[in-house]
Amino acid sequence: MPVQTGRWRQRAMALALLGASGCSNEPTLLTTGSAMVLATDRDLPRRPWVPPANAPPGKPGKPLASRALSLREAVARAVEYSPAVKAAYSEIDARMADAAQASYKPNPQLSVEVENFGGSQSKAAFDQAETTVGLSQVIELGDKRVKRLAAARLEASLAGWDYEMARVLAASRVADAFVDVLAAKERLAVLEDFARIAEVVRSGVDERVRGGKASAIDLDRAVVGTARAKALADSERLKFEAARAKLAALWGAEKPDFQTATGRLGQNRRVPTLFAVRALLDGNPQLARWSDELNRRNAALSLERSKGVPDLTVGAGVRQLNDDNATALVASVSVPLKVFDGNQGAIAAAERRAAKANFEADAVRNELVSSLVETLGELAASNAQVTAFESRVLPAAQSAFDRTRIGYDEGKFDFLNVLDTQRSLFEVRLDLVNARANYEKARVKVEALIGRDLTTFENSAPSHSKPEGR
Repeated sequence: MPVQTGRWRQRAMALALLGASGCSNEPTLLTTGSAMVLATDRDLPRRPWVPPANAPPGKPGKPLASRALSLREAVARAVEYSPAVKAAYSEIDARMADAAQASYKPNPQLSVEVENFGGSQSKAAFDQAETTVGLSQVIELGDKRVKRLAAARLEASLAGWDYEMARVLAASRVADAFVDVLAAKERLAVLEDFARIAEVVRSGVDERVRGGKASAIDLDRAVVGTARAKALADSERLKFEAARAKLAALWGAEKPDFQTATGRLGQNRRVPTLFAVRALLDGNPQLARWSDELNRRNAALSLERSKGVPDLTVGAGVRQLNDDNATALVASVSVPLKVFDGNQGAIAAAERRAAKANFEADAVRNELVSSLVETLGELAASNAQVTAFESRVLPAAQSAFDRTRIGYDEGKFDFLNVLDTQRSLFEVRLDLVNARANYEKARVKVEALIGRDLTTFENSAPSHSKPEGR
């Protein structure tokens, strides 16, 4: 079947989204190196969608509120319930029906002709009329039916590519939203830790004030810092709930039907070179479809040329001659004279469109290469930022906070130094979470473009995450 061919289709949904492959630490999903590969073609639904029993049409029927949601489950649910994917699949069936219609021959025509009545003299009455019953058939010449069917089948193949693109887009969107949930979850954990440590610091300052070792103004500052930390945590908690709701909405849920998301940002990072991945763009549905599109336009050109060949109409019948009650056979053959219309305009238009396809394919390739170059740049920049924060910035910020806090207890530093290093530490931790999220979002884009898990590239140096600050 034309719509099921091509290497991309075997791994279209293993796509990079699957790309937040670095987001997971679930061993049951490890199928390629240490990275997570989501559902493949055989895992995700390809048949028309059927709603679960007792579930409203178009709505998920299996709640996940009692457990965490994995990226694999999120993508599978989004693709299964995506109206765009279901519409694209229906279009395949419609195009196949068009192909079936294109295979039919023209219907024969039955005609009844009555003549020589209602006139004058002997032809005034109906008893002198002559009746002819005939059957005619158009015989298509120039292999029109074969060429029409070939063009229709290629239309169905293009609908298959549109279906693949709809699946990839749905999976990409949910993977991107899944990264947002994980990022909000990790930022919330950082801010809750910030609030907890701020409370510990406040308690310590309170004891020092009561012991006469610190001024009351230090306590006021500690109280303000603690309140600010709690307010930031409360705000991030609302953002986390909004990210959950946005993710659940992608499969039609009216409210989040899961408690949290599993995985961790920035694991098993890879930054492949453009040379290593550029050739994989040929499998991208946006570009791969142009091979079928070029064939379809050539088939349309061949069909238009065949329409320039006149069809033959043959007929036969029986005539009743009422004047002597005799019968006779009649036969006819007709063919249009190609004097004015030889379908020249349609042929010329089809020729231009066939030539245009090569330029359009090149334009799509250039656009995809440009997107890949830009996204690889984002990937490299985010990876470098994460590496720098993990190896240098975060350890330094943690050390500065620890030393300042101990120095304050020993009376060596002012409390403002403690607040400053504390704020700097948690800003660095938040920046690290954001950098990891940016890496994962870029990773989703790259893997969606090339249809390959980045951990499969041996020439990419891995960057392993280090423990965060306390």
